[in-house]
Amino acid sequence: MYPNDIRPLTSLRIVAAVWVLAYHFRDHLGLDVDRLGLIAKGYLGVDLFFILSGFILSHVYLGRFEAKQFNYGSFLWARLSRIYPVHLVTLAATIAIWLVGMKMGATFDPVAFDPAVLPQHLLLIHAWGTTPFVQWNFPSWSISAEWFAYLAFPAAAVLVLAFRRAAWAAVVVALGVFALMFWAVESHGLPLPEVTRLGFIRIIPAFLLGAALYQLGRTVSLPRWLALGGAGAAVGWIVIAASLGLSDAAIWPAFGLLIFSLAEASKTSSRGIMSAAWLVYLGEVSYSVYMTHLPVDIAYFHTLDRLAPGVTGAAAWVAWVGVFVATLLVSMATYHLVERPARNWMRANDPFSRKPQSEPPHEPVI
Repeated sequence: MYPNDIRPLTSLRIVAAVWVLAYHFRDHLGLDVDRLGLIAKGYLGVDLFFILSGFILSHVYLGRFEAKQFNYGSFLWARLSRIYPVHLVTLAATIAIWLVGMKMGATFDPVAFDPAVLPQHLLLIHAWGTTPFVQWNFPSWSISAEWFAYLAFPAAAVLVLAFRRAAWAAVVVALGVFALMFWAVESHGLPLPEVTRLGFIRIIPAFLLGAALYQLGRTVSLPRWLALGGAGAAVGWIVIAASLGLSDAAIWPAFGLLIFSLAEASKTSSRGIMSAAWLVYLGEVSYSVYMTHLPVDIAYFHTLDRLAPGVTGAAAWVAWVGVFVATLLVSMATYHLVERPARNWMRANDPFSRKPQSEPPHEPVI
């Protein structure tokens, strides 16, 4: 049986977030870091998050659903409390930076910063094909996709529970759905990193795989040595395959193996680097890291361009590392001042439950 708090999966979130940040920061300062295949594949960190989300939400809610104790209204309210406050704050920050930048003469892409699509962002439907491009706080497309998955959680629960006697078959189905999605978008000339304005499509197989893997974990238990070996093999394959620039289809399934293996290892021990308190804390703030990094990116590099234009060499590398530090500091402040207190307040004022519900431990969101 899995522990209530699967700490290695919380820690995995910060690894995924930093991978995405490296991908988004790759074009700055002429460092040509995207020549490194591992960084060039950083957009896949979002898919790792999506699979994590399906696994952990199943860990928290699938048993309640099976026992017919699932409160859909409270579930959605809890999910909204996790994502919406930070989404609002970072969207407002992006708008403020845009307004100040325009006044100072900075140049912004008018398509990317179009006020006409703000209602879609406020409704969290901007990754449902309702906008022509990824706009404003670009990373929030994945939060819109998450919201779609939250709404569809009962359907995912019904599907994986239908395979309770052969949980492995649900994993095969999820991998088949991914293969179908991947083939469909690739055949239409839409590589996986560009499946953002239609992000609700991209999350379906990932969320389903996470739920199926959790159901599998309810029926089997791996020896610790095998679980750790599986995690090591998954990491090795991801690093090698990404570095060689192999197809996303060859990398994506390894995320499932990594998550399942880490979770299985947690059944027998809470020790290990992935359970270290400092890494778990970084995992807890990873949502704020992800959501604040674009506003930080815009402000940081525009300021750097004004104060130290044309920075090169070792100074450029220091400056590039500096944006990660700046993002972490901003995200820590956002976590403690916005994310956590807003989440707790909303959970304590759940309009769908007579009793305020306690926060399940470290539920992952992007």
